[in-house]
Amino acid sequence: MGIKQAITEGRLVIDPAPPDEHFSPSALDMRVGSEFHKWKEVPPGARINLNLTHIKVPAYGDWLEEVRPDRDGTVCIEPGEFLLAKTLETISLPLEGQLAARVEGRSGLARLGLSVHITAPTIHCGFAGPIVLEMKNHGEFKLQIEPARTCICQLIFETLSSTPGMALDSDFQGQSTVIG
Repeated sequence: MGIKQAITEGRLVIDPAPPDEHFSPSALDMRVGSEFHKWKEVPPGARINLNLTHIKVPAYGDWLEEVRPDRDGTVCIEPGEFLLAKTLETISLPLEGQLAARVEGRSGLARLGLSVHITAPTIHCGFAGPIVLEMKNHGEFKLQIEPARTCICQLIFETLSSTPGMALDSDFQGQSTVIG
């Protein structure tokens, strides 16, 4: 099953529609959107309790600040800097489509030190919304990205053997911002 075929059949919905050059034999390139956030300076001793069943992302929204593009329209990720961003494209993986996906970095960007998802690559069957990226510059260079143009990550699709028996229950389902 091809990615374009899944789109034609409604098993995968992507908005805006990706241009042909974003398709490869086994993946689909995704562009970075225009919303970026970074951590504010954290006061000494601040902590977030990770012993909760579900960490409610909006609970730490007060600790984040928006990052706006520079005058040239780009966003610079400094060496060592961590940013949250979302993809330009929103996706929908309807349950009956029996598709899941993984978000992965792109090798050319990784070779410069850019991680785009840290440890959360799974996009479950039933998910709908933009994909939030956890980006970290591990390299030596300042990395400039151009919102709505830079292909920042790729989706790799997986076919499930059957339709999931339950709907996706996630704090991130239908999120409209990087914090929920």
